Amino acid sequence: MEVHNTSATIAIITCRRPIWLKRLLESLTKQNIDDSTVLNILVVDNASEQTTVDVVNEVSSLSPFKITYACEKTPGIVAARNKCVTEFLQTDAQYLFFIDDDEWPAEESWAQNLLNKQKEYNADVVTSHILSVGEPGTPEWAVELIYGKNPLQEGETVNKFYTNNLLICRHVLEQINPAFDKRFAMTGASDYHFALKCTKAGFKAFYTNAPVIEEFPKSRATVKWFLRRGFRSGIGFTRSHLFEDSLFSAIFFCLTMASVRLVRAIGYFLLGIVTLNKTTLVNSLFRFCSFAGTIAGFFGIKHEEYKTIHGN
Repeated sequence: MEVHNTSATIAIITCRRPIWLKRLLESLTKQNIDDSTVLNILVVDNASEQTTVDVVNEVSSLSPFKITYACEKTPGIVAARNKCVTEFLQTDAQYLFFIDDDEWPAEESWAQNLLNKQKEYNADVVTSHILSVGEPGTPEWAVELIYGKNPLQEGETVNKFYTNNLLICRHVLEQINPAFDKRFAMTGASDYHFALKCTKAGFKAFYTNAPVIEEFPKSRATVKWFLRRGFRSGIGFTRSHLFEDSLFSAIFFCLTMASVRLVRAIGYFLLGIVTLNKTTLVNSLFRFCSFAGTIAGFFGIKHEEYKTIHGN
């Protein structure tokens, strides 16, 4: 008689990306897990499209894991993320994975590796990095810039993490509920804000080497997109700390980080001029916009990044 000691759900948020969703689902069906592990997959559709239902049904028919489809009609990444958490908490699963629909695991042991490291480190949260590859025709400078070099080491504790490659223990989501704040509905940074809440609640997050691969769409490979992303990330950073820290602490910390970002922007700009390297120059502009966004966040300015859908 089989005894299952571990149960986990992989959550995917999708919105008008049926081709990429199918690629991810097919990759997940190839995951190798221990005999003692039960793995399920949850797809939350934020667009209510029949093409998404068709993809789920097609892959489900051949999948060794149960795949569940759910619809979240409220637009925005926050509502979709919270739908994932709600659906998960209605089951008896112990762990919730998050992976994006433009990604796929680098190895067939990805899910089991994260589960193993959770036990090894007695972690509340386990995260890993992203390997970016360009959609055909995407310039190399953009692919190099989106994530840069991974600075983390195996077993390192982290205080920020994102829902593009993440494992969360059930007790974390039972305590921090709702997990994602609707004030970030269309602006991004709700996962950074969630990480900040986890850290303040005393939960421990660890890094492990279990990457996923992301296809970076050609439509994002513009200087304008990177500048907007830098501005948006800076705003989200400041708003997160204003929501969770004391006013004095938030102002001091955010102004300090704004200064650091400005200095780095100047440094990268000078280096880019000397080397005539486009990646370095755009990186400097990205960091300057992040500085500007960090200041703009104090004034309630928002940038709604998620109105435009990139990819397939």
